[in-house]
Amino acid sequence: MSVRPSQMYRQTTSDNPVAEALEQEVFAEKAGTLARLNKKLEQALSRIPDTTPSENSEDERRMMALRIAQAGEALWHVTIQRELCGLSRHKEFFDHMGVPACVRLAAGPVPDHLKSSALRK
Repeated sequence: MSVRPSQMYRQTTSDNPVAEALEQEVFAEKAGTLARLNKKLEQALSRIPDTTPSENSEDERRMMALRIAQAGEALWHVTIQRELCGLSRHKEFFDHMGVPACVRLAAGPVPDHLKSSALRK
């Protein structure tokens, strides 16, 4: 039984300079997009307060939930882009960025009920 190596590690020795230029352009766009998404993630994480909202304030709890959901959505976008760039060790990246567990659990699109409650304010 033979195993074919991953195409990610293959050397491109194309005789077509246009294809090579296009491949470089695509790679640069992927890297640029990842950098922009990382910056958005950093901004979303910085908006999450370190303290827990007081038990009496429903508005504070709603705002905290919305900020966590927004950071979760930003984390989801970064994770997808990292996968597209061939980066797969997400846990180490999340630890380096200081992504809290609540944001990791909220990774995905912002739920509609949180969006609508934020629009009412």
